[in-house]
Parts: sequence; structure tokens; C-alpha cells
Amino acid sequence: MSNLKAGEFSVEALAIVNQEGDSIDVTDLTLGVELFESIYNKFCTGNITLLDGLNLLTNYRFTGQEYIRVSIKQKEGLNQEPEKKFTIDKTFRIYKVSDVKRAREGTQAYKLSFCDPRMFFVRRKRMSKVMRGSYDRMLQNALIEEANLKPSEFDWFEETEPKNLQFICPNWTVGSFVDYVVAESNIGEDAEWKNGMFFFQTLNGGFRFSSIDTMFSREFPIEFSYKPRSGDLGTEDIDLNAAGGLNSMIKSYYKPQQFDTLRGTVGGAYASLQKTYDPIKKQELDFVYDLEETMKRGKHLSGFPLIRTGDYEKTLTTENMIERTKSPSVTEIDIDLSPNKEYESLVIYDNTTTHQFDNETTVSSPESFSGLKYVDNAKLERRALLEILQQHKIIVTIPMRTDLTVGNVIKLLIPQPESGVGKDDEVNDNRYLITDLSIIMNITEKEGEMNLECVKESFAKQISEAKPLEEIEPAREI
Repeated sequence: MSNLKAGEFSVEALAIVNQEGDSIDVTDLTLGVELFESIYNKFCTGNITLLDGLNLLTNYRFTGQEYIRVSIKQKEGLNQEPEKKFTIDKTFRIYKVSDVKRAREGTQAYKLSFCDPRMFFVRRKRMSKVMRGSYDRMLQNALIEEANLKPSEFDWFEETEPKNLQFICPNWTVGSFVDYVVAESNIGEDAEWKNGMFFFQTLNGGFRFSSIDTMFSREFPIEFSYKPRSGDLGTEDIDLNAAGGLNSMIKSYYKPQQFDTLRGTVGGAYASLQKTYDPIKKQELDFVYDLEETMKRGKHLSGFPLIRTGDYEKTLTTENMIERTKSPSVTEIDIDLSPNKEYESLVIYDNTTTHQFDNETTVSSPESFSGLKYVDNAKLERRALLEILQQHKIIVTIPMRTDLTVGNVIKLLIPQPESGVGKDDEVNDNRYLITDLSIIMNITEKEGEMNLECVKESFAKQISEAKPLEEIEPAREI
């Protein structure tokens, strides 16, 4: 019989070193550790809570310039070691001490916040230089030359189009340049979302410059279910991290938001318009974004919009409600256009450049190097994507494991409420993209849990085609 517990892990190292080279293992002083990663953040961060009877803050001369190594391994099974790629082993820089409290005589508790050391470089180092090539090549060169990243630290770096760009970096910080490149990069015309790139670091690996298309294709092989494991005697014979194992259990979940169509409308999630002026051609071009048209391109997460699109009746009536013996008075409601046709719900204005970096005398001549151009609705699609990823959210808590990262698709088998009416949810295939992740570890108990913030980008079926109440009998009169 196995004695392993859900979320169990082993500590390989929790050591702090100061600028003078003095080091100390703080494992026995640690109450808890929290680690964070997100597709929206360039670097991983975390904090550690210490119960200190050695007065480390004074004796080790803490100034916010110390480093801490965090090395944690998930438990795999009896006498089994996890693969190195599924192990968290990183050195962070301590930058903040907070919540200092006297626990009892001779002992104090406090929190140390830390981040990847390169976060300091990207926020303070400035760049004033001309860069050429594709955006992915510019980004990689800047990170290696300016932010001290090593080529071996790139887990995934996608190529972008076009290849003949030129950009003059106007004394920006490296971080600002990274944000610019991420927002403007595109993998090509066939991308499911144009300009759908993200740059982030993972706890169990390195850095990724990844498109949303690639994230949708990276599906974690294990399903997670809400089924309790405590009463299942067979669970003890299953590997902790395998399908049906203790670490594939959903401990709790909640949805902070299922939709916010007002925010989505004004934020350009469903439709928007861009007016772009070309000072060379003396022309103003209009580009529109239509959610329905974008969803027709590629597979997306599940395939269909999170909202009704297309043409439908201009008037709704309560006569169409579920048939009952006693019906309320009939009312009619006028409704707006389809949300994906309301282009003026968000309008942005821009300029585009032509022949910015050459001396050609005709507009039709090819450009050796291209500057910033707006030739399609890519900028609108990125704004829409970021807004869509804020619409349908779910946060699940599972036992800690170190083989999960953000930027992966996860399947969550959450049953319908017992008291609900209707058939199973036809539109939700329970596939979600992990956008944010936090690991919370109890070092004393060697147990931990993970909070995963996941989003739906699309449904598995058109909402208008789902008939959840089709076979439900009318309610009887009481």
C-alpha cells in the first residue's frame, strides 16, 4: 500500500546567498513558498515566508540584493524520480522584505519576495540602436545581448513574418521593446489570431516566444476530474501523476466570470474598426475586425464563438419562452445588430509607413526594409484576443505537481449541477487554456497545491444550434 499523499513533493534546495558569498539553508525556517507564472508576464516570481530565530535580516545583512535557489521535485511514486524537465530548479533574486512580525520572544516572521534576476536588466537597461530582420530575430538578439539570457534558455521561439523589417529603438528599456515586439509580431496570414504572440517564462523550463496557435495545440495528456479519490481504493495503486491518480483530482473550482458582454463590446472583443492614414499615398484605409470571420480561420481552442453571431431577428418576444400552462403577458424587446457587426463599438486611428528606409522615387517599388505597416486588421485582432481571454474564466485548485505550465490546454471534467435541468452542456467541451498558475507549498508538511486560472477562447458548438431543453417536459401547474 502506498503512503504517498496528493500534492507531495521533495525539497532539494532552499538556500539564500548574500553579496559577500555567505549562504544558508533556510528549509527548516520556511513555513511556505509561493511561485507564479503567467503568459502575460515575462518572468516567474514568488515569495517565501520564514519563521526566523537566527535574525537573518541583520546577521546576513539583507539589502534586497540576495539570491535564493528554489529546487523542488514532485513525487512520482515509490522510489521513482521525476524527469529533470518536470523539476523546478531556479535561482531568483530577492527584492523585497515585507510583513515583518514578532512571532514570539527571539523569533520573527516575514515574507521575502523574489523574481528572476533578469527582470532588473529588462526594466533598467535601455536600447538605442537600429535592428533589422524578423521580429523574432530582433527579440532574441536583444534578450541575449541586453538582458543576459542564454540561447539554451529558450524552450520555444517561433519564427515570425515578414523577414525584412527595420526598427529604430528610441532609447526604450528592454522590457518596453519586448512588449512592442510581442504586440506587433505575426506568424503569418493563416494564424488563428493575427498578432497572437506571447513571451513568458515557465517554472520548470525556460522562456517561450509562442503564438496562441501553438498553445492551443499543446494539450496536457492527463484529464483532471472533480471525482473524489478518498473513497477509491484503486487509487493507491495508480501513479500519483497518472490519469486517475491523486494528483489528477480537482479539489475545488469557481468561475470569477463567465461573460461580460458590455466590457467585450467596448473593448473590441466582437467587432472593431481601424482607420489608417498613409501620408505618402495620401489615403485613409479602413480595416474591420469581425469575430465570426476570425473564428472561421483555423481550429482555435474549440472552434465557435463564445457569443451568438450572424444575422438574427431584430425583435424578441416572451412568447418564445418554455411553454407553461399559465404564461405572463407578452412583451417585445428591440435588440441591436449582431455584436460582430457593430464595428464602431471600438474605433482606433493609426498611421502607416511606406518606403521609410530607402530613397525610391516610386511608391510601387519594392522595399528593401519595411517599417511599421498596418495593411490588415492584425492590431484589432490582438486587442480582441486579449479581451476574449478575459471573458470566460475558471480557477481550479489541484494537488501540486511540477509538470504543468501555462500556455497548455487542459481538460477539466466538472459535472453539471445535480439540480440542473436539461441535457449535458453541448457547447463546452471542458477544454481550457492555462493562462496563470500559482504553486503554494507547505514546506513543513511537504504538501502543496496549484491554482490554475484557465480560459475558454471558443465553444465546441454554435450556441444557436445547442438544444439543452429540447427533451424537457413542460412544467406542471401547481
